[in-house]
Amino acid sequence: MAFSVFQPDQCASVPLAPLATPSTAGITSRTLLKTNGGKAVLFAFDAGQELTEHTNPNHALIQVLTGTLHITLDGRPQTLGPGELLHMPPQLPHAVRADEPSTFLLTLLAP
Repeated sequence: MAFSVFQPDQCASVPLAPLATPSTAGITSRTLLKTNGGKAVLFAFDAGQELTEHTNPNHALIQVLTGTLHITLDGRPQTLGPGELLHMPPQLPHAVRADEPSTFLLTLLAP
């Protein structure tokens, strides 16, 4: 079982910046919370890093914290910057690329 920063039955706060720092060695991810209904994962991409097209069985929310993400949603390109939030329904083909160091919060919710 992966370690989560938060435990489902406890109230806590943490600064996000130190938890995910972009790395040239690969994409950094950190599970913040995992429950039966979903999970929250903090991601950090360095410039040029990407996730190729894939799907997910859950509702997904992407909230960009720093940098800029180029997201392809079912073949349609979209650019997201800090403070923007994107909802993706289950099974939507998508890909993610960062042209600069970027961090974002991914929240997955059971359909």
